Order: sequence, then structure tokens, then C-alpha cells
Amino acid sequence: MSRLPSVDGDEDAWGDILNEYLLVGHHPDGTHKTAVFGIFNVHAFGAIGDGVTDDTSAIQAALNAAAPVGGVVWLTPTAHAYRCHGGLTIPPHVTLKGGYSGMRRGLQLWGEAARGSTLHVYTTDVFLTMSHNTILDGVEIFYPEQVTQGTPTPYGWTILVPSNQHGVTIRNITCPNPYQLLSVNADGILIDSIQGYPLMVGIKLGRVADVARITNIQFNPNVWAAAGASLRTWVQTTGFCLDIEQAEEFMVQNFFGYGYLRGIWFRENLSSTGFPGSYGSINNFGFDSVQEGIIVETRGVSNRQGVSLSNGRIIPFAGTVGARTGIKLSDTGTPQGPALSMSNVSFFGAHERSIWIQANSGVRMTILGGQSTEYTNEMVLCESATGVVRLVGVRSFNGIGPRINNLGGGNVSDTAPMAL
Repeated sequence: MSRLPSVDGDEDAWGDILNEYLLVGHHPDGTHKTAVFGIFNVHAFGAIGDGVTDDTSAIQAALNAAAPVGGVVWLTPTAHAYRCHGGLTIPPHVTLKGGYSGMRRGLQLWGEAARGSTLHVYTTDVFLTMSHNTILDGVEIFYPEQVTQGTPTPYGWTILVPSNQHGVTIRNITCPNPYQLLSVNADGILIDSIQGYPLMVGIKLGRVADVARITNIQFNPNVWAAAGASLRTWVQTTGFCLDIEQAEEFMVQNFFGYGYLRGIWFRENLSSTGFPGSYGSINNFGFDSVQEGIIVETRGVSNRQGVSLSNGRIIPFAGTVGARTGIKLSDTGTPQGPALSMSNVSFFGAHERSIWIQANSGVRMTILGGQSTEYTNEMVLCESATGVVRLVGVRSFNGIGPRINNLGGGNVSDTAPMAL
């Protein structure tokens, strides 16, 4: 690898040369020296970033060139966007880095032309495939041909972490209109500072262990102003924010979703029926304008390790009347159902009930603190004979009907109720 030429202390000359190396990717004498600092500029490999030219091959060439040294591929900010008609694969140990360093709302919100480190995606297949020990950081991903009304186009995963590709980091991503944003099937995952409006599913944890860390997530239609009323209605009756199938010791913090059918869907991974259910913790969360804030199906949550929920808000006032529920337990087939422990979780907005335990559920649930308001039937409906519910110091007001409606004859108690 070549050394930088001598400039005899001329600071202006040094500045010019560094700009050529880092921003352009070649030396003023025309030689190709983009890798001097382990930084591989996509422009040095032929990317244009004019929003018209297909830059897929050029960006992939930069990623491949960085692979032998585990380098950083610099997606140079431009006044337009990098147009991609195909998918990209980030090789092991490589970072794809853009110019965004924090959460931001997509430029589409303001009706402006794209600028910065923006990728425009035209392929309907998987767009970005991660490999082990890779990093994706600081980019905006947008689908220019996604519809703004009615039923969305079913694009493939925007970001895919395949099985056995462990130790992946994804952070500082804005994605205004993906159909399905992120699928993870490997261990040691860090997902941080993601903002967008996934139309079908936000984040899916397939087979994930030790451990998935997900923090600072916001899924909100206001990130994409072009989404019309009919498209938002489709999302509200079909989409979900977080799909957890087989995750061990996951940690979710600061997660917000607005206008979805479901906030979190715990369900069985059908490819591994012996798995006892996911377990972990969710702290500081909010699901607004949802039909079902959290749903737990068969083997969705472990009956041994369980899931802890703390400091959350669920506002289940949208969707089908009669089905609007904060948390629904629909697990079947096991005598001892999922274990849920909740503290300082509140439910408000017009809904039928805050907790719905269906007939075949064997849930063990403890609720400490928090409050429930504006329910029209009851605060807790227990249709199960084997369900166990403990309310301790839970506040309720502006609700109609009993705090616990124990139709199934389950083991329920309401200690130190705070009813106003």
C-alpha cells in the first residue's frame, strides 16, 4: 500500500490531498489509492449517486474490495441518491457507512429531493444481506416505486441477517416505506436508532440467541408524508412492528409504534416446534392506535424464563370493535402457559378490555402498578380455567364493567386496587 507523498509542511496541500483520498478516492496524479486508510469510497469504484444511474455494481465492487482488510465503505453524501436495481451483500467484517449519525425523519417528509447517503431501491427481492461481524450505519433507504394508496407492493426484506451470520450491527437507519424492514436469524445482534414506516412488518426475530439488543426504534407514518389514508388503513389492519418467533434473552428498549394491527407478536417458530417459547425483556415502550398491542400465541413466550414488560403505554383504540385489546393471550396446547411479568404498564384510549385471556390459555401473569382506563367491557377478561392473574396496586378509572371478569373460573386476585 502506497504512502502519502511529501508536501514539505504545506498545510493547504495536505488538505487537498486528504480530500482527494477520502472524498474522491484517488490521488491527484490519477492513481487509485482509495484504500490507504482502509476507507473505500464508492465513487472510486464508479458509483455516480445521481438518482438515475444504477449504482448497484459499483457499490458492490467497493464492498468486495474492502473485504480482505475488513474496511469501511464510504457512501459519500450526494445531492441526489444512489439508485440500486439489484441487491447488495456486505462481506464479513466490512462496514457500509453513510453520513447520517442519528435518528432523523426521511427527506420524503418534507417533499424535498433526496440528499445525503440515500439509497433508492428498485429490486423487489432482498436488498441488503448482512454477513458476520458486519456493520450498516448512517444511511437512508427509500422505495421510490412503492404505492402511496391501497395495498402496498410486497417487496422483499430491506435488510436480511441470515442464519449463522452472527455479530451484526445495524444503526442510524431511516427507511420511510419498506414493506418488510429487517429479518434477523443469527446471534449477537445490535439494532439501534431505526426510524421509518414499515408497511407489513418492522423487525422479525427468527432464531436468535445471546442476545438480540434492540433500542431506540420509531415506526410512525409521519416519517413518510406521501402515505395516503387508504394505505395507512391497510397497515392498521395488517401490519405489525415486532415479530418474535424464537428469541432467547432478547432486550428491547425505547420502542414506539403507531397505527398497526399489532405492536408485538409472540408466536411459535414452526421450523422448531420443540422450542419452549421466547424470553427476555421489553422496557420503555409505546404502541399507539393499535388493535392488539401485544399478542401471545402457542409457544410464543416461555413458561419458565418468561417475558418482563416495564414502563409501557398501550393505546388499543383502533381496529375492529370487539377486538381492541391491550394484551391478548391466545396460546393453546400446553397446561402451563406463558409467563408474563408487568410493572408500570398502562392502557388507555377507547377499547373493550386491557387484558384478554382466552379459554385455552394457561398464562401466569403478574401485573404490578400501572393503570387501565376507558375500557368498555372489563379491565381483564379471563376465559381460562387454568390461567393465573395477579393484580397488585393497579389503578383504573373511566372504565365500564368489572376490573376482572373471570368467566372461565381461573385463579385470579386483585390486591390493593386503586379504582377512582
